[in-house]
Amino acid sequence: MKPGNVTSDFYNTVESEIEDELQNNLTSTALTEDNESFQDQEKEFPHRHCHQDQLMEFSRMYCETTFHQEMMTIRPENWCLMESITKPYSDLTYCLEKLSEIVSCYYPNPNTQDIFLYIHSYYFHNCTKEELLFEDAPHGLVMALTLIPVSLIPFMVYLVVWKSKVQE
Repeated sequence: MKPGNVTSDFYNTVESEIEDELQNNLTSTALTEDNESFQDQEKEFPHRHCHQDQLMEFSRMYCETTFHQEMMTIRPENWCLMESITKPYSDLTYCLEKLSEIVSCYYPNPNTQDIFLYIHSYYFHNCTKEELLFEDAPHGLVMALTLIPVSLIPFMVYLVVWKSKVQE
């Protein structure tokens, strides 16, 4: 999908960089939960200009297409099993992260969030975590467990008062 108004080699250069980076599969610059410095990137790199249109085009062309192909190899009833989708999802995350870096965009960003929202709404919309429904304890048990400690309070007060009088 080459845009018709390309007037320089920039498009070809970016496309070859993307292909090279994705083929190399380098993870040294991957962000982790422990590293939250990505939130300060706009202050650290004010000269950086994000090419959002290229990010969206290339993310569809490379990352989403690859993810869709990988998901088609998994049976739909296994789409909610973590062990089935971990690798394709991780690959998608890595692809979007590297692509964002190549086109000078920060990661995460609103465009990549939209991609993840689309992916989740398409593949994982039926994946709800089953919650355990807790039943109320029987009424008699609740009453017994409440009244026993409450009825011990006057007895304990009587013992404290009696002991204090005996010591006088």
